[in-house]
Amino acid sequence: MNYFDNKEILKTFYEQYGLLEHFDRDNAYLEKAFDEINKIWLDNFNQIETVNYLMLAEAPLWGRDRKYIYNSETSNTQFFYRSDLSNILRIRIADKKEFIKICNEIGLLIVDISPFPFNENDTAINYRKLSRRQYRELVSSTIPTFFEKHIKLVAEKKSANIKTFFRYARVKDNFEDLISKVLIDHSIIKIKDEISEISQKGGGIDKTKLAKIIKKNCYDNIHFEQ
Repeated sequence: MNYFDNKEILKTFYEQYGLLEHFDRDNAYLEKAFDEINKIWLDNFNQIETVNYLMLAEAPLWGRDRKYIYNSETSNTQFFYRSDLSNILRIRIADKKEFIKICNEIGLLIVDISPFPFNENDTAINYRKLSRRQYRELVSSTIPTFFEKHIKLVAEKKSANIKTFFRYARVKDNFEDLISKVLIDHSIIKIKDEISEISQKGGGIDKTKLAKIIKKNCYDNIHFEQ
């Protein structure tokens, strides 16, 4: 996966919406972030034997603190707390590194739908400030250069009964029609209605929803250190 094609899409987007004066500064951050995030994701993906659960996220927070679900040097956030997983699996999870290890062991993989970690400090664009139409336009444009490339890799490791779900209901509502086509094309799902979501009011994970997705027989034989 390379950044160049995504860069060209982004530049066109900035130009279209009168933001070209900010592009060079924003792109310097976004390209560096893309390369670092992509390396972390691929290194982690290589640790997974079989993908049993595919969580569809939005984009990394990143920024100066390099906040990302697969960056073991940063703490868990509301996106996915260690306690969410430890409560479901009924085990103790000591730190972020162990959290990532256990996700890999049960075959839980997280894939973002957008390649750009926009934020208020580093970029002129913020996802929450984009209109629904603008946001869909950007995601749709980058599907072949980003999301689909990840899904092709997932397809090589997917289990026969892989479960796919959105982290956020709002992302499901806004992008399910775009994302589901890619997932169907690569035999991740059969129909759009298979994709669930695990959000709850207040922004956290609904542990009841996630527990229903994570089936006991997928981790019964995995040894967890207590």
